[in-house]
Parts: sequence; C-alpha cells; structure tokens
Amino acid sequence: MTGKTTAYTERLSALLRERGMAPARAEELVAELTAYAAEAGSPLEEEFGPAGELADQLTRREGADAVDGPGDGPDTWVWTADALQEVELLARFGGQGWEAERLDRLGRFVCRRDRQTPLRWSYRRETTGGRHREQLTARLATEGWELFGTWGPFAYFKRPEAAVTGPAAQLSAPPAPPRRRVYFAPWILVTLAAAVAVAVATVLLAGSGAGLTDGASLAGALVGLTAGGLLGAWAWRSAARRHTG
Repeated sequence: MTGKTTAYTERLSALLRERGMAPARAEELVAELTAYAAEAGSPLEEEFGPAGELADQLTRREGADAVDGPGDGPDTWVWTADALQEVELLARFGGQGWEAERLDRLGRFVCRRDRQTPLRWSYRRETTGGRHREQLTARLATEGWELFGTWGPFAYFKRPEAAVTGPAAQLSAPPAPPRRRVYFAPWILVTLAAAVAVAVATVLLAGSGAGLTDGASLAGALVGLTAGGLLGAWAWRSAARRHTG
C-alpha cells in the first residue's frame, strides 16, 4: 500500500469514527473499499472522491440501513463501457452482487443489488442476431442463462451463480456501490475527437475553397473519411468479437 493510499484510508477511518460509526464497522468498510480500488487498479481518491464526501455518504447509508432495516430496498446503479472492456467489467461487478436487469436505450447497464442477501451473478456476451439469436437464447436457457438485453450485434445473458455453486454464491460483505459510471479506454476518446476534428476541418476547407477547389476533390475527401471510419469500425468490431465471452 502506497503512502498516499495509507493517508487516505487513515483519514477515512478517522472521519467515519468521528461521525459515530463503530470502529470495527469503519475498519471493515475501509478494508472493502481498499480491496475494490486495488482490483480496479485505481487510486482510492480517484475511484471514490474526497475522503470527507465519502465518509458522509457511508454514514448516511449506514444510518438509513439502521432505521429502515438492511433489506428495505435495493441499491441501484447505471454504468456503461466500451465493447473491449464490458465483458471483464460485467464479470467483476457480477462478483460484487450486481444484477444487470436490462440495457437502456443508450446501451447502459441498469443494475440492482439486494442489500440483505446479495448474490453473485455470471454474465456472457454473444455476437449473434436474427433467427440464430432466438435459437441461441433457447439453448442457453436450458443452462440457466437469461437474455437481458441486446445492443447492435451483441446479446447479453445473465445467470445467478447460485445455479452452479449454491449457497456459496451469497456475499457476506459486498463493497460500496462504485462512484464511476463510464468506462471508456482513452484511445477511443482520442480517436473520436480526431474524427470530429477532421470532419470539421473538411467542412471549413470546403467553405473557404482552400485545398478543395472543386466538387471532385470534396467528394474524394468525403470518400476518404468514410473509408477511414468504416475501417475503424471494422477493427473495433473485430477486436470486440475476440473479447466476447
């Protein structure tokens, strides 16, 4: 554990105790959060925000559980990721008790987790469509897999681990809900920004007449941009297929 991480956890633990949380419970929560951040590969403050804000959030949550009872209402969380990361992330969050109920119209995973008896979930993503998707859904249903959403060429299935491991699938102390909701690789954002910049530059050049003096030149530029976009989409989809599980 780095010095920066140690300082954060010590401050968080102290703040939780100052707000009236039992020392044993405070240490338990800090240990859970530290383990989660280590698994995610992110610094604690980047993953959960300032220690003071996190302490306020945790003590409010603990207080609500004490008043309402531990099983009153599930935790909910909505997140999204690029196609190259989402299979791995589904496995990670499923292991933390998050059940993906559906995909919303933006392609985000709408998840819930029972507070009283959280269970681990397994996920798989298949590249399929049309009639083959119906056949695949029927075949996987015999193994306990349920289709919960589709997005483009992908079909998403879930299965409670209790179907395989029984009582071992129940979690005794799940980590706090993640603060982060968007998981996109930096290179994807850079590529999108570059594509927008090229498109804007093309329009400006066409309007000013600089470098694009006739319709044929403009058409050639647009064909080049289209071909580049299609090539990028093909590479992304091919890589995503290799990561499908």
